Amino acid sequence: MGKRQRFAALFALCLGLAASLPARAEEAVLELYLARHGQTAWNLEKRLQGSTDNPLNDTGRSQARQLGEKLAGENFAAVYSSSLARARESAALARPGMTVQALPELAERCFGKFEGMAEDGKEGQEAALLAEFKARSGKLEDSLDGGESLASQARRVAQAVERIRREQPRGQVLVVSHGGVTPLILAHLLQLPVAEAVARIRQGNDEVYLVRLRPSQAPSLWKLLGRDSLEQL
Repeated sequence: MGKRQRFAALFALCLGLAASLPARAEEAVLELYLARHGQTAWNLEKRLQGSTDNPLNDTGRSQARQLGEKLAGENFAAVYSSSLARARESAALARPGMTVQALPELAERCFGKFEGMAEDGKEGQEAALLAEFKARSGKLEDSLDGGESLASQARRVAQAVERIRREQPRGQVLVVSHGGVTPLILAHLLQLPVAEAVARIRQGNDEVYLVRLRPSQAPSLWKLLGRDSLEQL
């Protein structure tokens, strides 16, 4: 066999091996779109909402529809949400016609005696309660007098994330949850300390984050900016 013939045979062998190999790692990419629910009456009134099951207001329903418009070109394999009404409704309005899988593990934290508190209390008893909440809410094991600890919430959110990854190992997935849940999702995926993630990550009602997960690579994170957020560029 001549040199050219040997090269042709080796090339054909390589092609045959490539055809028999498993799918490339790039084909197993999972993209998680993390959205927060639309506005509720308590959001508008700046009240600490927590596990209180409030519905969306008119602005919140409009925000959920706008979320659908922003993501209209994405081919989602699945949609997950918190089990609370404001998240379920947001997901359904954003992706009409798709089944929304509601997971209790993605629900917002119960804030115990602080639930319903005015978040902008400036004087008197409200100011004292707000100061106490700020001092205690970031402590991992503090259940806030009848609520849930941050550590407990972080564990169940991590369980939800791993369930989603098992059920949807590749493709695009929309997850609609809460301002206190998205930081915990990111803490789990990016291996951030829980207290740091909660203190530093603030997601608006109309903001979307994208986390791209590739096998054997560090996750990458993007934020979808609207016209009102151009200053963040």
